[in-house]
Amino acid sequence: MGRAAAAVGGGEIVSIKTAWPEVVGWDGMSAVMKIHRDRADVRVEVHTVGESVPPGFDGERVLVFLNDDNAATVAQTPVVG
Repeated sequence: MGRAAAAVGGGEIVSIKTAWPEVVGWDGMSAVMKIHRDRADVRVEVHTVGESVPPGFDGERVLVFLNDDNAATVAQTPVVG
């Protein structure tokens, strides 16, 4: 879970990361940096838990939801979409 297969030039199949369960509980900045290192091709949007986000799937977006606490920790697994 958390990876998808994709074909690249020459027909090579590679595994692309689509979820980051390891960042749950991390501070928001560290989580964003990790996601960006793993997938520089997506934009990372940071929201607080309960905040509304644009509807629909977006394969070029990762949503990161932070707890409304002093540490602003990641509340749930960020995923592409």
